[in-house]
Parts: sequence; structure tokens; C-alpha cells
Amino acid sequence: MAEQSHSGGIAEHLQYWSYSFDDSNPFMQIHLDTMLLTLFIATGMISFAIWLRGKLVAGAPTGVQNFMESVIDFINQTVKDNFPVYNPLVAPLAMTIFVFILMCNSLDILPAYLMHHVAGAFGLHTFRQVPTNDLNLPAAMAVSVFLLVLYYEFKLKPGHFVKELLLQPFASLLLDSKNPVVKLLGVLLIPLNLTLKLIEELAKPLSLSFRLFGNMFAGEVIFLLIASLLLSDSFSDIASAGGIVSEGMGLLVGLGWSLFHMFIGLLQAFIFMILSVVYLSIAHQPAEH
Repeated sequence: MAEQSHSGGIAEHLQYWSYSFDDSNPFMQIHLDTMLLTLFIATGMISFAIWLRGKLVAGAPTGVQNFMESVIDFINQTVKDNFPVYNPLVAPLAMTIFVFILMCNSLDILPAYLMHHVAGAFGLHTFRQVPTNDLNLPAAMAVSVFLLVLYYEFKLKPGHFVKELLLQPFASLLLDSKNPVVKLLGVLLIPLNLTLKLIEELAKPLSLSFRLFGNMFAGEVIFLLIASLLLSDSFSDIASAGGIVSEGMGLLVGLGWSLFHMFIGLLQAFIFMILSVVYLSIAHQPAEH
């Protein structure tokens, strides 16, 4: 019974609290749990920043100010090591991405079924507790970074970007030839160059979003499997010796996975941040002549 109950719980836990505009179209819906939690995290970040601003003191920092200055120094140094020029937007953007994703990932530390049961007390049958487990959020952040990269590509080197889009990697060599037949072949290769360049550019937001989503989603599923296989479903199951052993193993395995997954969440936040900085760095690199 316990296994069957948890199995149903896993299936229910992986459903979103959503509002559908058109039941026949799965894309015409909003995941309200993701929206609510991201709004809560963003509000918390802004409130914390306002609170910390009023606590800043000159001289040697202590406590929270000391910790935040260490984080900011780390972000600034990371940007400086990977960004060729100065842009006042990049370091704050990197800081925001890192902290926001880390806060979203940290919600996975909560017990597997906790938020689901809390939501059930308010009449909600489905609720996902980690926003980055919803592909819509990583995809939205990745597309935002991608659009910013395109903006700087067109702003800083529009001619070079269009040339790369149409003439790389094959046609530029052929167009430099003095042979008219080779030049014609180079022109004919432009659609192939464009296709390859578009695939290369679209791979950037896809890799950013699916890497974050895949790691966090897999971690949540493993949490649920640990809970369903090793944790008892009722107090009567715990009363036996086998139940006590199973419960103890479940708590130890769950604790171990929680610690490991905390590191994974931190690592994924850093990877998303550093790749965003690298992509923006490529957009700022001067055109080669």
C-alpha cells in the first residue's frame, strides 16, 4: 500500500498548478506555481537588497555585509577574468542570475512532498516547489540572455555579424577567389552557411535552458524515488523493525542526496552565470579584419 500510495504521489507531484486558456492546446497555459514562487523569490531579493542598503557601514564590514561583499568580489573577479571590456550591465546581471537561480534551486532542499501537502491544505491538488524544474523558467532566462547577446552583436559590429551569418564557414573563402565559377559556388553556399550559423546560435539558449532544467528535474525525481522506496507511508509501518531500518536508511540516503544536490544547485547557478558572461563576451569581442 505504501509503495502504491507513493507511486501515485510521484505522478501527482510532477504535475503543475496551472491555468489553461485552451484545454485542447497544452502550450496555452500558465504554471501558477512557478509564477508564484519566482515572484516570491524576486520580492525577497529586492527586499533583502533594500534592507542591506540601510545597514551598510563604512570601514571594515561585518556579518551579512561582509558576506555579500565577498560574493560581489567573487562575481566581479569572475566577470573581469572572462569579459574583455568594461560594461556596467554585465556584473550586476551576472550577480542577479547567480543569486536568483541559486535561490530557486535551494527550494529543492525542502522535504520531497512538503510543498505538495501544504498546497493540498489550501485545496490545491498539484504544486511544484522548485521553479527551475519547470522548463519555461530556464528557457525564459536563456532567451533573455540570447536576445541581449544579439543586441550587442548588432550594436557593436552589425556588418561583421551579418557577414558571419551569411559567409561563414565556407562562402567567405570562395568569395575571395578570382575565379567566377568559384565565386558563384560561394554564393550558392550562403543558405548552407546561414543554416549552420543559425543552428550554432540557437544552440546557446537551448544548452543553457536544458542543462539547468535537466539537472534540477532529475534531482527532484531522485528525491521522490528515495521517499517512495525507503520512507514509510504510515506510523503502523514504522512500528516494525524493518520499518525502523527502512526509515533510518531513507533519512540517511535522503540527507546525503540533499547535501549533494545542494552542491549541484550551486554549480548549475554558477554554470548558467559564467556561460551568460562568456556569450556576452563573445558579442563584445572586436571584429577581426
